[in-house]
Amino acid sequence: MSLTDRVEPAGLLVAVSGFAITRLFVAETLRIDAALPFLFAGVLPLVVGLGLSVYGVALAVGPFATEYVNTVARWHALGIAAMAVVLGITAIDQSLRTGAAAVSVESPLLAANVLLGGAVGGTLTGIRSGKVLRHQREIRRSANRALLVNRLLKHEVLNAITIIDGHADLLSDSDRDRPASTAAIRRAVERIRATIDEVEVVARDNGRTGRTDLEEIVRDEVAALRGSHDVDPRVDVHAADTETAVDDRVALVVRELLQNAASHGESASLTVEISETAHAIELSIADDGSGLPERQRALLERGEFPEFDDPSAGFGLQVVRLLVVQFGGDIRVSTANGDGSGTKITVVLPRDEREGISPETIGLGVPTLLGAIAGGILGGVAMGVFFQVATGVLPVIGSLYGIQSPLVGWITHLFHSVVFGLLFAAGSATPRARRVASGAVGSGLLGVGWGIALWLVAAGLLMPVWLRLLGIPAPVPNLTLTGLLAHALWGAVLGVSYRWVSDAGLVDR
Repeated sequence: MSLTDRVEPAGLLVAVSGFAITRLFVAETLRIDAALPFLFAGVLPLVVGLGLSVYGVALAVGPFATEYVNTVARWHALGIAAMAVVLGITAIDQSLRTGAAAVSVESPLLAANVLLGGAVGGTLTGIRSGKVLRHQREIRRSANRALLVNRLLKHEVLNAITIIDGHADLLSDSDRDRPASTAAIRRAVERIRATIDEVEVVARDNGRTGRTDLEEIVRDEVAALRGSHDVDPRVDVHAADTETAVDDRVALVVRELLQNAASHGESASLTVEISETAHAIELSIADDGSGLPERQRALLERGEFPEFDDPSAGFGLQVVRLLVVQFGGDIRVSTANGDGSGTKITVVLPRDEREGISPETIGLGVPTLLGAIAGGILGGVAMGVFFQVATGVLPVIGSLYGIQSPLVGWITHLFHSVVFGLLFAAGSATPRARRVASGAVGSGLLGVGWGIALWLVAAGLLMPVWLRLLGIPAPVPNLTLTGLLAHALWGAVLGVSYRWVSDAGLVDR
């Protein structure tokens, strides 16, 4: 799974734009002439701006759906653009009044705070808008569930009752044994019983889903399918851990998809595959049929329920869509073969419960996200204390912002530490890294490796190059033993703290 599959670009937009405003505008206005102005007009905007950047990184790798992240990013950009327009109009007005575009010494500070205020205000508006969209989706899901329940009862139950009534009349008109009518009555009764059971499953909306072994469910349903259809599905499992954050209703999802594939395939060819990604388990069912109609594909992928009842298409796929969305998952539809034939339906189910606006994206869980932030802060504190004890000074992080201040140095140092902690969490969530760092010791060793990599690249090359661009002499590369030990310590504290906080259950899953 590539990095781009685990990162939301719109979240990075929020992080980069927030950092740019902070570095290019806020940091340039920092003055240490007086304590209170420095604290409230300089340090406070710096903390807010860097915090906004951290939030952007969290949006990029965290448990947020694509639509939610895009909504926040759009409002964020709109807030900045609106404030930039206000500043531009003000500058034009001043130029027309005075005949010059010159501004006072306080103007850069005003511009910095106005732009930052627009960024923060836009982001908060986006968060609110995202919550509204989530609420709308929940209402839509409830309406779709009620519509499906009504259709199931109306179509299946009423039809079955009609059959029962008709054959009962035939039996009442004759004393002869009618095995065909008796069998039809029994089938209709079974249809009623099965429909009632299915309606009960669909109508249930659990607050919490639980945990279920998907492989066990799949093998049970495949065995049942072999007994009722002339098919012999091949089951391939490419996952070390097939537990998902869903309940036993996932069996109905698997059953409907298997029956759909078996009914529409043109031969006995049917393939079931279970695979894993960093944050999810994927179930793919492929057949060699003529392909899924566009209306049914829109239903599965986008939740576009048909406006009118279509008994010929059945209700199975509607049930699948409702349950998968309720589980916090996603559905993808593609062709099964290279020549464009067949249908492959992939259901993506989360490993852990998460918060979000919709099921389209599965990122780091909330406990993992908080673990990364806490680990970054603790690792940054440990690294900063080590540097001050060993060398008497904090790393020159503050110099990267053009200001020589211990307070600014600590603020920016912890900011960088949290950002790199979030990136560590995103990388350690991959299946291979998760197997290595399943415990605190393994996570700590992985953190040491991450810290050494940052020592080589970020501290050894990027930082001295940046300092030179700012006119501050620095050797390239700048690789010292003290820096190596400090980054190794940072990585160890980050890795252990990250794993402890993530697994401590401090936040409800």
